[in-house]
Amino acid sequence: MNIIGIVAEFNPLHEGHIDHIKQTRKISGCKHIVVAMSGNFVQRGEPAIVNKFERTKMALENGADIVLEIPVPYVISGADYFARGSVGLLAATGVVDGLSFGSEWGCLTEIETAGKILAEEPALYKEVLRTKIDEGMSFAAARGAALATCLGEIPEGLLTKPNNCLGMEYCKANFLLGKPFEMVTTHRQAGGPSATRLRREMPKKITLDDFSDIFKYLLYTSPSVDRLGEGVGNRFRRMGSEYAKISDLLDAVKTKRYTYTRLQRDVLRVLLNIFEPQMGVQYIRVLGFRKDAEWLVGEISRKASLPVITHGRVIDRLLADNGAAGKMLAQELSASDIYRVASGEVGGVWAERGARIIVV
Repeated sequence: MNIIGIVAEFNPLHEGHIDHIKQTRKISGCKHIVVAMSGNFVQRGEPAIVNKFERTKMALENGADIVLEIPVPYVISGADYFARGSVGLLAATGVVDGLSFGSEWGCLTEIETAGKILAEEPALYKEVLRTKIDEGMSFAAARGAALATCLGEIPEGLLTKPNNCLGMEYCKANFLLGKPFEMVTTHRQAGGPSATRLRREMPKKITLDDFSDIFKYLLYTSPSVDRLGEGVGNRFRRMGSEYAKISDLLDAVKTKRYTYTRLQRDVLRVLLNIFEPQMGVQYIRVLGFRKDAEWLVGEISRKASLPVITHGRVIDRLLADNGAAGKMLAQELSASDIYRVASGEVGGVWAERGARIIVV
């Protein structure tokens, strides 16, 4: 493997992320690392604590060679869509030949086998899944039971630890794409402050509560609320007037069926007016690169199967074409405008069109 892809959010970047990059280089022997990173919103259904360009700079200063942006419709969706969009983005570069992810288990065999089952959905998997759902299990729990049945005896935590589960989704996406990547997993061990703890300790950060007034306005005026389904929109509207902050409203709305993270993503869907992706990834946007990897950006531009955005002229052309790439890009630019409302950054409509690529 020469060029390895990593999917990340770096929200914020911490020692565990840096260790993953170092371990990836050691295990794979790769020469370069291309990171597919969430933009101004992250998969937990929250705004990133600092903007995408600051996080890009952190990544480049700590081992990444190039940072690409995962389009926001994939970021604010569930793990399945998130993985499909991220892996599809890296595959479209035409240069990445491996994919590395961290996992609590640290061994690829079982995780990749689970990913293959999820991709192929054999008869036994479908039968157990259907039976467990009919018994009243949530989809996530039923899927775990179906996987456990197909895998047989499994190590404790394999199907419940978050990074193991996300790794299975990456492997599933890889199988569905025809296995363009050789997969690598590194062992994520406890130790050092977690991203959650670092976020909690940051004195000044952007949170979902910074969008409370906007969300409450949309709750009673936007038809997008009705698209949430399963009565979630009505539940939000019924309780919305009782709570000033989004976090308090979420505490009131959440149930065993509606998890906090799922509801956070629902809030973002309303705020951004973006729902599950209706199309595949439509472009490759370069957020930053190291000077000594500039040649690799050129390689991606030559070999990619999608338009590659490296400057504002490409953005303007895609927007003017008003095709699928332009529409997805317009969603991203609008999402960044909304992010700036909370961050206090100045700028007009689609102000990010002129943003410069980060080079270190």
